[in-house]
Amino acid sequence: MISNLVKENIFDLFISLKNKVATSTKKKLIYIIKSSLSYAFNKNYCDFIDLCDIKFKTINQVIVVLSKEEQMTLEKLLKDKINIRKVCILLCLYTGLRIGEICGLKWEDIDFSNKSLIVKRTILRVKNQNKDKNIKTILIESTPKSETSRRIIPIPNFIIELLKDFKQDNNYFLLSGSEKLYDTRCLEFFYERMLKKCNIKKNKFHTLRHTFATRSIESKMDIKTLSEILGHSSVEITLKLYIHPTYEMKKTSIENLVEFMAI
Repeated sequence: MISNLVKENIFDLFISLKNKVATSTKKKLIYIIKSSLSYAFNKNYCDFIDLCDIKFKTINQVIVVLSKEEQMTLEKLLKDKINIRKVCILLCLYTGLRIGEICGLKWEDIDFSNKSLIVKRTILRVKNQNKDKNIKTILIESTPKSETSRRIIPIPNFIIELLKDFKQDNNYFLLSGSEKLYDTRCLEFFYERMLKKCNIKKNKFHTLRHTFATRSIESKMDIKTLSEILGHSSVEITLKLYIHPTYEMKKTSIENLVEFMAI
């Protein structure tokens, strides 16, 4: 009876967390719960609980990627009457940076000589723990989400040239133009306005990262290189999360197979 009650509470917990936390977080919670209950059983703190059927089934998410035509239209708008926000969106399109990472970039992170950037911080919006203030969330500066997320990424020549026109003090953030943190939501809203001007269907800022990954594969970039640029801990993660062949890629692959077989 106790065992069933515990399992029911665990299931209720994960139902309440639906769409509120990342899949990776849910998996970690399952691991912690199973390890804790196994320890409790070994110490005779509770009866045996069969947790084998407690699993988290992942559902394949629909990944949105800009088409080549949409990307070209967006790039044309971004290059017109250029400003630092437009440059940063272009930078995401050609490096796959996350929104927190681009907002966390300072001028000291840009190496103009080697035409590269280093990711060593990210900007996050988190729940305000100060109960005295009537503010639900606040911005914080944090380290990258993992060791592999701290990385050096080459910057295309044309973006380096654009960045030179906006260069400021090394301690300043690119987007805020000061030492003040730049709100990730402001960049999201700006991106949405750019999409609207291009008559492109509204999508999340993370679409730029998906698009970068897809274009990279289409241009024959090897998976290992792409994985390191994206800051993934393994090639498997890159393949699973970000590489989604388009119809044209599939068609080309079939045609290459036919040509290989000389049919």
